[in-house]
Amino acid sequence: MAQKMNSEKMKRNRAVVAGGSIAGMLAARVLSEFFNEVLVIEKDKSAELGMNRKGVPQSVHGHVLLKSGEEILEEFFPGIIEELSEKGAKKSDFAGDLVWSHHGSEKIRFASNVFISQQSRPLLERQILMRLEKMSNIHFRFGCKVKSLLINRNEIDRVVFEDEEGLIIELPADLIIDASGAAALHNQWLRESGYQTPSKTEVKVDLFYGSMVYKGFSSGSTDWHSLLAYPNPPETNRGGTISPIEGNRMLVTLIGYGTKDVPNDADSFMRYAKTLEHPDLYEVIKNELPYSQKVEVYRFPALRRYHIEKLKDFPSGLLVMGDAICRIDPVFAQGMSLAAMEAKALKELLMKETTKKQLTKSYHKKVGNILQIPWLIALTEDFRFRTTKGRKPIGLSMLQWFVKKVVAASTHNEDVYTQFIQVLHLKKHPIYLARPDILAKVFKNS
Repeated sequence: MAQKMNSEKMKRNRAVVAGGSIAGMLAARVLSEFFNEVLVIEKDKSAELGMNRKGVPQSVHGHVLLKSGEEILEEFFPGIIEELSEKGAKKSDFAGDLVWSHHGSEKIRFASNVFISQQSRPLLERQILMRLEKMSNIHFRFGCKVKSLLINRNEIDRVVFEDEEGLIIELPADLIIDASGAAALHNQWLRESGYQTPSKTEVKVDLFYGSMVYKGFSSGSTDWHSLLAYPNPPETNRGGTISPIEGNRMLVTLIGYGTKDVPNDADSFMRYAKTLEHPDLYEVIKNELPYSQKVEVYRFPALRRYHIEKLKDFPSGLLVMGDAICRIDPVFAQGMSLAAMEAKALKELLMKETTKKQLTKSYHKKVGNILQIPWLIALTEDFRFRTTKGRKPIGLSMLQWFVKKVVAASTHNEDVYTQFIQVLHLKKHPIYLARPDILAKVFKNS
């Protein structure tokens, strides 16, 4: 139910979300608690949501919620993880059920009690959408696209969008969320309104994903749920994953950094898998049948982060979320969890009596802080590849040296790996790896 506000406070009549992405839907869930109406404007048609769709070309590939993101999702939608399990999602112990080859060595396996839900992106999207459709003040406009914003006295006043019939519609809006993903539509809106666009940091990685779906593997052929064969840079730039999805299927994905050798059919897919440093992936799939001979390929050219928090002149009432503000290397599975963390940050700010200007400034500052550690984690690994190009973080060599020590210790020490898992799942700050007792174990057999 919308909160009553004094006249000097921000009006909370209508909030508009541009984009029905995971980030957009989580934003809508939060906004529904504070606004009379939440309107989600999505360019794909309604029948396409919950499917592999044009607007989300990466949806056919693996999507995992880190534990931090999963907990927020459950907070927003109580019982949704159990619903996913009922639909065929696989509940897996991150350390016990995952075979993880990392920098040429394999992580120790044990019961960590850090469980994650593994399913396809469309299933996750569909379950969230079903929950939102039950909320009376959330409305979707499919097949539509936000064209521009109308700004009055440096505040968002109205939104202009094109509906599925091509008609231009103008609506009052007290708040707008840009959850347009890689399109980052806020840049276009800002330029058209005479505002400066935010500076950005970009790191080119030239990453590709190539995926095929297989039938469930032969009974007893594996003692794990998932396999992650991460490359061992700089010697190797190739890797792959196997993960379970609903329907008793296995999603097999091959990755490569800075390589032109991209598999495009079943034969080249198998040849590429055979070249991986970790042999298990090829050995498992070599006698299995894929559902189709088509390889779905997705290219991720660069990590990109917009620094909206540094802009002095930015229209109040425009908030940016998800890939629209930061596209991070998908290999680290941080994207959806970061969107969840951003949505929770928005909720915490909306719970306070605040002006539109204060909300806009505080939100982007808070998101900037949220992104710092995940961004650093991704760059620490991505700059191990010779083909990565961009500005390197300060102290990168020392960070890479220390992380490699932690990775090595994680092959035999449960305590070190437990802390490492907490950091990777964005549950703890990396400083926890520098605790004296953990440091002693990291360097004990160094």
